[in-house]
Amino acid sequence: MSPSPTQPSSDNDSAYAESQDVSSYTTSLASSITAYKYEHGRRYHAYQEGRYILPNDEQEQERLDIQYHALRLAFEDKPFLAPIDSPAAVLDVGTGTGIWAMDVADSYPNAEIIGTDLSPIQPIWVPPNVKFEVDDLELEWTFPTDHFDLIHTRILSGSIQHWKLFFQQSFRHCKPGGFLECQELDVYAATEDDSLSDDSAIRKWCANQEEAAQKMGRSLRVSGEDFKKQMEDAGFQNVEVRKYKLPIGPWPLDPKLKEVGLFQLAAMLEGIDGLTLALWTRFLGWDDKEITVFLQQVKSEFKRSSIHSYWPL
Repeated sequence: MSPSPTQPSSDNDSAYAESQDVSSYTTSLASSITAYKYEHGRRYHAYQEGRYILPNDEQEQERLDIQYHALRLAFEDKPFLAPIDSPAAVLDVGTGTGIWAMDVADSYPNAEIIGTDLSPIQPIWVPPNVKFEVDDLELEWTFPTDHFDLIHTRILSGSIQHWKLFFQQSFRHCKPGGFLECQELDVYAATEDDSLSDDSAIRKWCANQEEAAQKMGRSLRVSGEDFKKQMEDAGFQNVEVRKYKLPIGPWPLDPKLKEVGLFQLAAMLEGIDGLTLALWTRFLGWDDKEITVFLQQVKSEFKRSSIHSYWPL
């Protein structure tokens, strides 16, 4: 007698049915994560849609990698500044293309590196000691407590809405004696020689970026002193603030800084449209054509050798 359609014919069939259900769920979940949104000719993340304001397409990925090389030069080829000789577990929050995580994985082959991001845009072929996860680190963390030797962020200003909560969760999941290192950029172009006026297109762009970010409930302005206090309030000790200047363009006399400036200029020229479009159209009411015309002025100023601008880092 054949079994009823509502009854499993055997344990094997039951296991097969369960595996099919899991497989279907996994496929559905993967499909939803990669069901990217397209807007103004750019591609945006699907998971936690709207949480992150920048694109995740190839043009933006190229900007991120160029920016990585600029910072690697600025930090004298060091991926991080924390005094850790041989980390066992490292978390890279907002890993982007995964270039930093893979670099650290190559440098520390005995370490476990986890990179998290809202977008699964990282390479498939990676070092065996690195893995990437689609995750939103503003939600409750599922990692073990007291686990990481190093938690790392890089230029997430505008991405994290609740830094206080982020610092609290970081402290909870750092090992005793572990480090949190935030390499964050203040999105307000500075100069030391008054070569950049407040009515310049660059400064107007910075002001509009911050206005739009504020309407989104974020801020692009970063203060090392504010971060220090919030980290200490979360429980971190011996918090140190180091300040750098990231030149935009090849204007510095120092050869290394000149190269840093070239990389950073390339990153801005490549990526400023993506940095701007969603913020200004969604929150400031600008249209594509207005933005394109204005950004041509900004790019022109960035390329002027007479303007000695830099990002405070």
